[in-house]
Amino acid sequence: MLNIDSVGRWVARLTGRTLDQHATDPVPAAADLPKAADTMRRHRLELLLTVDRLRTALINEDDLSTSITALTGPLDAIAKLGREYRYARNWAETLLGDGERTAYADANPGAVLRRRFVNPGDTILVVLPHTDACRKQHLAGRRTRVRIGRADAELDLTVGTGQLRLSHADASGSRPASILLPAIPFPG
Repeated sequence: MLNIDSVGRWVARLTGRTLDQHATDPVPAAADLPKAADTMRRHRLELLLTVDRLRTALINEDDLSTSITALTGPLDAIAKLGREYRYARNWAETLLGDGERTAYADANPGAVLRRRFVNPGDTILVVLPHTDACRKQHLAGRRTRVRIGRADAELDLTVGTGQLRLSHADASGSRPASILLPAIPFPG
C-alpha cells in the first residue's frame, strides 16, 4: 500500500482492501470502485484548490482592493464543486455499501497484487476486471495479453473474434498515470 492517496487510504481503511484488490474482485460494485475513487479524488482536488485560491485572496486582502466579484466568483465555484464532490462521495459510499461486494469481501481474502508501470506499445498479461464493459462482452475475469496504447488497450486476438479494444480502466482495472499505465497483473 505504498504511495496511496487519501481517497485510496479512506477506501482501504473502510474495507480492508486496496483499490487494486477491489478492481480484481468479481463483483461489479468492487470493479467500479477505482473509477468512483478517481472521480472523488478529482473533485476533491478541484475543491481544495479553489478553496485555497479564495483563502489566498483573503489573506492578500484582494477582496478589499478589487471588486466584490473577486470573492463571490470563487464562492460560487466552491458551492458547485462541493455539490460535485458530494455526489462523487455518495457514489463511492454506495459502492462500498453494496451487499454483494461486502459479502464477497467477507468470504474471500484480498488478492496479493503487484503493480507494474508499462509504456504504450508494451504487451502485458492481465486479468480483465469485472467492469460493466468487460461483463457485457463476457470478458470479465479472463486472463489475456493486452497491448497498451496511448488511449486504449488492444486485447489479444485469441480472446474473441476480430480486433477488440478497451479503455485502460476496462483492460487493467487502473487509470493511466501520465504516459505510464499502472497495470494489474495476475494475482500472486
